[in-house]
Amino acid sequence: MQSGKIKHWNEDKGYGFIDVDNQSEDVFFHISKARLAKPITVGQSVYFNSARNDKNQLRATEVTSSSLSLDQDNALDVPSYTPTNANRNSHHRTRNSNRSSQNSRPNKRSLGSTLFSLIAIIAVAFYFFGDLNSTLFADSIESTTVSQDVNNNTSQVARAGITGDAQVDNTIALIQQGGPFPYPNKDGTTFYNREGRLPAQSQGYYREYTVPTPGVSHRGARRIVTGGNPPTVYYLTINHYDSFQRLQVP
Repeated sequence: MQSGKIKHWNEDKGYGFIDVDNQSEDVFFHISKARLAKPITVGQSVYFNSARNDKNQLRATEVTSSSLSLDQDNALDVPSYTPTNANRNSHHRTRNSNRSSQNSRPNKRSLGSTLFSLIAIIAVAFYFFGDLNSTLFADSIESTTVSQDVNNNTSQVARAGITGDAQVDNTIALIQQGGPFPYPNKDGTTFYNREGRLPAQSQGYYREYTVPTPGVSHRGARRIVTGGNPPTVYYLTINHYDSFQRLQVP
């Protein structure tokens, strides 16, 4: 099971891409594989399973808003118990005793199955929430540390007059000096140009970087995509790759 956030969603065509946690390659998903509350929105947290198709592309096999939904789908079936009929030739008292014993066994088995299922659900819940808290705590520490590094270097990397947007200009300066970046696990990773909005190039030519959005606690929808190594072209998108504007960067 993997987790991530929806980075692109095409409502008309019924498909989108998931920005996977701790992985640079995005995952394609179709509405037929999604069990999500409508409307589906960019930035929505999801849990999913994925596999590669015959073209080596990652595609989600099922997408949901809760990891418990996937866990319950994979739960083991509990065997049922069918009592045997009593011997018709036995004594009446023996037959009644057998029937009483047979009637009690399914109840015990049913109670045991219910307790087993309840314990399994509680264990999964403790594991999930414990792992979630650890992840959030680690992300918080990483974000705080990186933010402090970025703030400490602001005076050194600020570049006025490129776009007039402080966050965009600062991101350009960080790219040119090699960081530190707000999201080191995401910034500088390959941009695959799946939407085809940019000129076609070989894989690895484009790289993407996060442009922080004031007042937003997550990565937001703004990115700078560079071309070449070192970069020779810069593109800005403010709407999760739906459109791009080429920047004139000296």
